[in-house]
Amino acid sequence: MLTSITLRAALLSTSALTVALCWGCASGVVGSGMGEAVQFHAPAPPDRELLPLVEDVETIGVLSATNIESVQALDIEKVMGRLTDATARGLRNLDNRTILSQDEIRWHFRGITLDSMTVFSDSLQQALRTELNLDGIVYITLRSLNAQMTPVSPSPYGTVNSPGLNLSVELELLFVNLNTGKRWAQAGRRNSWQPVQADITGGRGDPTERQMLSALASPLRQFLSRLAPPPRRQTRHFDTSGD
Repeated sequence: MLTSITLRAALLSTSALTVALCWGCASGVVGSGMGEAVQFHAPAPPDRELLPLVEDVETIGVLSATNIESVQALDIEKVMGRLTDATARGLRNLDNRTILSQDEIRWHFRGITLDSMTVFSDSLQQALRTELNLDGIVYITLRSLNAQMTPVSPSPYGTVNSPGLNLSVELELLFVNLNTGKRWAQAGRRNSWQPVQADITGGRGDPTERQMLSALASPLRQFLSRLAPPPRRQTRHFDTSGD
């Protein structure tokens, strides 16, 4: 009788252990000290449509240009410089690629005006390949800018009787594979209407520049989301039992 009770208890303990192990495997936990779920960020590949365009590209340069003069005390050249720097940072999401900034390229070709006619000439593209070892370039162009002061400005309750600035921008971003000559372009137009605010805190930059950068950020994000998407979070389960 005692042997029967002992055997029955042993079988119940085995069944409970089996259920516990099955639950642990299903949930990704392999028991205390036996397994660990690790989350990490891994590089994300470019859009499938763009993969053939960038797969042989190892070094990418970034350039920008516009023929629009500064308006409403807005320094267009400064804004485009900051946008170009942001583009270079975004391109660094590409795995195993070297990104050359606009400052580096312009310093190297400091005796040449790098406008659209020059950059897309055969002679300069050859120089970009041989002198800087570039395989590709991203060329950013501010196509249009309209800035209009308004007597009213938007608010959560409609409009208020205070000055506002209505900005309309059109941005084009172009990627060129210098090895094959193939190109991919994306353009976007954005509007931004905000109250005119005086910067009384100091050290935060001009509010109008921030407004313009905010408007330009949307087409830039769309471009980078396809060419150089941000890293993706992934989870892997590792056996830490030591066996």
